Order: sequence, then structure tokens, then C-alpha cells
Amino acid sequence: MKRLLTLLISLLAMLFGSAVALAAPIPPVGPMNIEGVIESASWTPDTFIKAKGTWRDGKWRPCSGTLGRDRTRRAHYRVTLADTKVETLPGADHSRSFRSGAAITVFIAHPADDGYLKKGMKIKIFDYTVRGDEGGDWYSFSAIDRLEATGR
Repeated sequence: MKRLLTLLISLLAMLFGSAVALAAPIPPVGPMNIEGVIESASWTPDTFIKAKGTWRDGKWRPCSGTLGRDRTRRAHYRVTLADTKVETLPGADHSRSFRSGAAITVFIAHPADDGYLKKGMKIKIFDYTVRGDEGGDWYSFSAIDRLEATGR
């Protein structure tokens, strides 16, 4: 009898518990300053992302967080850095920061594919932070210094 009661309670919790769940943000990565040489850089234009959800009882039920909303992901560069130096800033969780020396991929919001970031450039990104929830990640930074071209 005790097993049956435990099973029923577990099933009810699974069925009804998720209906009231709220968006679960991921713990932030950073802020940190990142310096490195661009190994690769590719640009992506603004991208529309349709909301996700389910139809239940003839009614649309959106998912929680940004996953349940129509949104546009801003145009951005996807940059892979090598020969990296990372400085974790005060207030950041060191265990959730990138590591110096590792190849690091970052996303840099930029409105046009104008060659602002190119392979071989040495750059420094200030206050880089990653946040997100079920719908995806978003990235921020305060400034980028293009330090020098390395001739790669």
C-alpha cells in the first residue's frame, strides 16, 4: 500500500508540477576580460525564432521563459579565439569562467558583416558575460579593443 501511494504521488507531481514551473535562468558566466587571437570568425544576420509551446484542451500554452515568446536573435559574429588570456572580474564565480590558454568561442553582437573582426586579429573583450534560460543564451560586453594583426 505504501508503494502504491508513493507511486501515485510521484505520478501526480510529474503531471502537475511542470504546469506551474517558472523559467529557470542559467547561472551567469563571467564577467571577465578575454584576450586572444581570432582563429575563425563568421557572421550571422538577425534571426527570427518562433515561440515554443503545446496545445492542451484546445488552448495554446507557451513554454516558460524566452522559449515561450517570439523573439529575434540579434546579428552577431561567432568568434573562436586561440592563445587566450582570461581575467575573471570581481563578483564572478571563478568556477564558471573561461580558462586562459583554452580555445574559446564567443558571440559578439554586430549589425553588419563589414569585416570588423577577421581571422588573425588580436582582440580584447571587456566585461564579457553569458546569461540565458530555456530559450537560449545571450551575451554582453562593454567594449572590444582590436590590438594588432598577427599576419595569420
